Amino acid sequence: MRNVFLLIGGLLFGALSPVRAQQALADSVKKLLDQPAPDSVHALHLVYHAMYMEPVDMEQAHVLYQQAVEFSVRKHIPYYAGMALRFEATPYHIAGNRAMEINNLQRAIAYLSTVNTTKAKKELGNAYTEVGSWYRYNSQYDSAIHWFIKGLGVLESVGANLTTQYYNMAALYQQLKLPQLQKEYALKSLAAARKSGTPRNIYAGNLVLVHYYNEVGPFDSAKVYLDSAFKYFDPQYEFRFACQYHLLAGITFQNLKMNDSAIVHYNQTYDYAKANHATWNMVEPKIQIGHIYYGDKQYAQAEVVTKEALALAEKDSIPNFMQECHGLLTKIYEETGRFKEANEHIWKYVELKDSIEAGERKTFALDLEKKYETQKKDNELLRQQATIRQKDTINYILIGSAIALILILVLSYRNYRNKRKLQLQRINELETEKQLTATEAVLKGEEQERTRLAKDLHDGLGGMLSGIKHSFTTMQGNLIMTPENQAAFERSMDMLDSSIREMRRVAHNMMPEVLVKYGLDTALRDYCIDINKSGALRVDYQSIGLEQAAIEQSKAIAVYRIAQELINNTIKHAQATHAIVQLSLSNGQLSLTVEDDGKGFEEALTHQSGGIGWYNIRNRVEFLKGKLDINSAPGKGSSILVEVEA
Repeated sequence: MRNVFLLIGGLLFGALSPVRAQQALADSVKKLLDQPAPDSVHALHLVYHAMYMEPVDMEQAHVLYQQAVEFSVRKHIPYYAGMALRFEATPYHIAGNRAMEINNLQRAIAYLSTVNTTKAKKELGNAYTEVGSWYRYNSQYDSAIHWFIKGLGVLESVGANLTTQYYNMAALYQQLKLPQLQKEYALKSLAAARKSGTPRNIYAGNLVLVHYYNEVGPFDSAKVYLDSAFKYFDPQYEFRFACQYHLLAGITFQNLKMNDSAIVHYNQTYDYAKANHATWNMVEPKIQIGHIYYGDKQYAQAEVVTKEALALAEKDSIPNFMQECHGLLTKIYEETGRFKEANEHIWKYVELKDSIEAGERKTFALDLEKKYETQKKDNELLRQQATIRQKDTINYILIGSAIALILILVLSYRNYRNKRKLQLQRINELETEKQLTATEAVLKGEEQERTRLAKDLHDGLGGMLSGIKHSFTTMQGNLIMTPENQAAFERSMDMLDSSIREMRRVAHNMMPEVLVKYGLDTALRDYCIDINKSGALRVDYQSIGLEQAAIEQSKAIAVYRIAQELINNTIKHAQATHAIVQLSLSNGQLSLTVEDDGKGFEEALTHQSGGIGWYNIRNRVEFLKGKLDINSAPGKGSSILVEVEA
């Protein structure tokens, strides 16, 4: 199986639909011709014009990108010059022109660094992470980590959503064979996606974990997240998102040894890519189908489909895919005794492998040389700056002395104001602590009362009812009754049995014995099993990282009550048929997610509702000093996330 993150990289840079491109191009040109536009609008039109020309005429697209850069520089609007250069790096990546790709990104960074606006910083942060991706593709992982972290810092400072950036970090750590860090960033990617509330981001965040579990296992978990991603899939997305889903579905089913389903999804990937003239995305599914046929010893079919993949790879000069095709054909011919053909393909495989490695070594050497030259320039710049600082120091001292007195007066006044502010803040904190203490007392009292009532019901009333049943059973053997009385007696015994069962159910709900004995994970799993047995709702329960976890009993009870209330709300109000309950523990953070496919609701209604369900949930979350995230809309189901410190 090929590296999953690298093959999906091809999808993320897939070509746009020609029909959509031509329509957008026509609209863009019409705007340019119909009305005189300000400089910034004109520059933006040139960039979009170039982007939509990519699938139609790549040479013309590069000409338009350069026109956008030259126009933006001439008009002193460096933001659009940086945007054009960053956008143009993508087709260079697809074409395998690594030198032009990194050149464009470095020039984009130089222009964007001169602009201090939020949108420029977002572009700059994205450019940094794309440089990190460039180093990752060239196996220079120390540089990749440096640029990824630099990009994350810039994007975090402007409040950008980091779903894609966390995904890139997960991909990097996957290549470095560090599964724990890979999983950490995959989970961060999904959490960022859920926080954004955008279905498209949530769809992508789930697919990051499909990547992880297809690499590390268990493959059943990959299938779970694949199903979750499909809930947010929209046919209106660009074709590359459909390709991404079907390719990952093929990999998942292939790992689960469900080869027929895998081939169906690989063929759907190929069809989407072919309809949009995206050769890169047509090759990979063909190669994977070839691997499946080879594994099933269907060598004739494997040869046909692998040759088709090789023809596509050679047409677009994609060395990695060409190398893999030659390797697979070598194995096919060896198995079928066609050793002459096997020998031809093994030589082509070796030649491509040597060529790729030589290119990587050359790139690495050039990068080291560039780092050396950059370091020399930086040292010279530091020497010049030291001289300037020395001259400026005296001026700073004189100016500083003049300002010092003013600062002392200002700081004295601010100190007075801060003291008053701190006093008010302390009063507010004490009031909050008082409210939390009261809430804690109410919740503890409630749980204690539940426990007492559960014991009284089970040990007291339960014992009495069982004793009555035993007495009636003994009495029955000593009495002679008419058939009518016998029937009435048996009905009474049935009613008594039903009362005993109902009493035990109520006692169990008040305080599940399994929660006290075996912990939160086992109690929630049993609760979901009971719901499934009742037939009211199909519930899938998943837990991650709780195998050896010890959670404080008061927190465990509170989280259990929250989950219980959320599931009850789903059964009563959501009209759902399926729900997923997930409990995970990572880095001291306990997360509970409850998703359903019901009718959904407006989040604002949870504040206006007169019921006590949501009131109790919010009270328990506040008591735990946790976070509650509600993601729902009418007709879209719901996803509730609760996070607390473990």
